[in-house]
Amino acid sequence: MKIAVIAANGRSGKLFVEQALANGHSVQAGVFGNNTLEPHKQLTTIQCDATNADDLSNLLTGQDVVVSFIGHVKGSPAHVQADAMRTLVAVMKTHGMRRVVSLTGTGVRVAGDHISLVDRVLNLGVSAVDPARINDGRDHVRVLEESDLDWTIVRVLKLQNVSPKPFKLTPHGPTKWYVGREEVAQAVLQVLEQHSFIQQAPIISKL
Repeated sequence: MKIAVIAANGRSGKLFVEQALANGHSVQAGVFGNNTLEPHKQLTTIQCDATNADDLSNLLTGQDVVVSFIGHVKGSPAHVQADAMRTLVAVMKTHGMRRVVSLTGTGVRVAGDHISLVDRVLNLGVSAVDPARINDGRDHVRVLEESDLDWTIVRVLKLQNVSPKPFKLTPHGPTKWYVGREEVAQAVLQVLEQHSFIQQAPIISKL
């Protein structure tokens, strides 16, 4: 599979690139700023501002699917996820691409979700301190829902730089309290390889 990756040099994106290459896929990695990815014969890196249509078009050229790890970091615009997704949807259509997987938090709710007390409390805290982050995650989901693409949104409660542990993807949770970034990489690769959870937003749950 030829995989285009947005925000490939982020903490989660980098681990996904490593796992995708280890599984025999080729990766076209969109990086913003410094490139920290290790060279690999199946890896191409491209400077990419995910809100710029020309940059995204270069990134998607010749690829089968696209994965987005774009999120909020210090200094990022309040609507960076939604703005990037609007641009991505338009560019994917010009390239005739359909499959996209994105990552967001469990502050994005879906009817039928099993919301634990810890999930509720932590997301209330984020909503109080950084409401733009929650709203942007929800808005980027609406962009995908309104498209006709084969999208999947993987949801996670709290990312940690910890060793991966067993997990499963469920349509409505409940979520694992803490999720290692390697688990996120594995989950995203899983839905791509299995072509699963089409037009759904699964949660990384405890096995």
